[in-house]
Amino acid sequence: MKLKFKITPVRIFIAALFIGIVVLARYAMRDMNLNVDLLRESLLKMPGIVMENIQFSREVSGDLWRVKIPYLEREGNLYSVKSLNVTREISGDNGEWNFIGDEGIYSADLNIASVTGLHGRLDSKKRVWNLESPKLNWTEKNNTFVFPEGLVIYDTEVLLRTPLASMDNSGVILLEQGGVIQWVKPLIK
Repeated sequence: MKLKFKITPVRIFIAALFIGIVVLARYAMRDMNLNVDLLRESLLKMPGIVMENIQFSREVSGDLWRVKIPYLEREGNLYSVKSLNVTREISGDNGEWNFIGDEGIYSADLNIASVTGLHGRLDSKKRVWNLESPKLNWTEKNNTFVFPEGLVIYDTEVLLRTPLASMDNSGVILLEQGGVIQWVKPLIK
């Protein structure tokens, strides 16, 4: 018994379609194994890119930093954000910092950041401080927060205003040009 196989245009089309489906399935399976972090890093290195709803966390010196950015635009090595939410959980249950900013810029070349319209809260075991400043500058080199346009810190008892201040990573605030303290809680009831 001899089999006859005749090549027709329909059979060529079906064979090409089958080969195409196999190739597409292979690439689809490979793409499903993509590393999301690797993809995110690759996207951030592309010039002129816009990303939305970014969230990431990093552990630095035992403290957990969490960042939420609804809108990020990258142009070269300059990143600009619209709205920014940063939380720092201090190790050893020693409190938490929360910062919210209206806008921000980060330079990857210089490793510096600037945030405008800053509101924050510094929680410790003993006290909760609220913080407001028109602008915050941060440099990675000395890991210092500088408030060049002034700083207001307050709680239920005390209000502190200063035209220029800096704060180190431990929360120690240096009043560069002095400041004014106002008691807001009555001394006698």
